[in-house]
Amino acid sequence: MGKTYLIKEFCSYTYKKYQYINFEENPEFISAFDYSLKPDVILKNLSIIIGEKINSDSAIFFDEIQNCEKAITSLKYFCESDTNYRIICAGSLLGVKLKRFESSFPVGKVIIKNM
Repeated sequence: MGKTYLIKEFCSYTYKKYQYINFEENPEFISAFDYSLKPDVILKNLSIIIGEKINSDSAIFFDEIQNCEKAITSLKYFCESDTNYRIICAGSLLGVKLKRFESSFPVGKVIIKNM
């Protein structure tokens, strides 16, 4: 069992609904972060790509997040929002990517757990 499997199981057990966003399998998700880092805009853009509305009460699992630096940066805005978003992220070699990070990293807004 890998991290993706475990997180998907956690989400399906814990939340009524969750969305799985994999930036490696579906690079078109990256475009949802192109013009704004505001959570409501991002969710609207992702909803258009998925073809299904993502509500603020849905958990969102960003997998292979290292492939979208803007998604990492957006975590600050999800955290600071008045809406209680449920965001979970995972990535392969994420520690290596973060050392080479070119964008603004949301220090103090992200809880990093190693699996």
